[in-house]
Amino acid sequence: MDRSKVTEKYTDYDDRLLANKILDSVEYCEKNFTYKATTFLDPRQQKLVEGLLQREKSIKYYTESGIEDSERKLYIIFNEDYDEEGIEKQYQILEFSWYSKSIKKPSHRDFLGSIIGAGIKREMLGDIILEEDKAFVVCSKEVSEYILFNIEKVGSLPVKAQVVEQAGIIQEKEKTINTTVASLRLDGIISAGFGLSRTKAAELIKSGRVRINWEEKDVTSKVIKQGDVISIRGKGRIILEEIAGNTKKDKIRIVIKKFV
Repeated sequence: MDRSKVTEKYTDYDDRLLANKILDSVEYCEKNFTYKATTFLDPRQQKLVEGLLQREKSIKYYTESGIEDSERKLYIIFNEDYDEEGIEKQYQILEFSWYSKSIKKPSHRDFLGSIIGAGIKREMLGDIILEEDKAFVVCSKEVSEYILFNIEKVGSLPVKAQVVEQAGIIQEKEKTINTTVASLRLDGIISAGFGLSRTKAAELIKSGRVRINWEEKDVTSKVIKQGDVISIRGKGRIILEEIAGNTKKDKIRIVIKKFV
């Protein structure tokens, strides 16, 4: 295989780096009749990895995430002749609990900030889900012990952690927004979905805090398509669920699903 021909189509540096890592893992598994695991990947990265692995006839793979319907997953890549049952689980689930009557409940952002602040890279973490008085953090096995014994506070709130076999199943709360917009520009959709002014939406886009389908975008005039996922760091995410035609005044009817 001419690796350069495979990777040259990836113009983004991080994409090319990931592609090369995957091809290294494929080569290692082919030569050594063994398996390798990736770090946790977001949906955009997963699409890239799927495209590469589907080309390899002597390689098999599957995903692990620890939580049903997880957004972040890791890939287990192995030689087709390797016994899949001999592959160890590559993640652990940590349950964090706190005094149930605490006034301020920690957020997803609080947990992520505390763990990354302790020196753990984002790629070592899977999904984080919260209940009323506990949270579940999926992480790579190689960092689980460090997190377990070094995260004693999240923000200013004392927490206790333990390894568990299963995480609670949390249904994300959704809000449906039926509205109209003048166009399907990114700044207009953000304004409608997050209840912000167009000016504020433009500021967030230009500051690099906005992602479309998990890819950073900084162009306010980017046209959004039905099914696109828009996330803003620190504010959550929305999906343009439906484009439902035009009004008599030629505005566009849309349906937005917002995760709250």
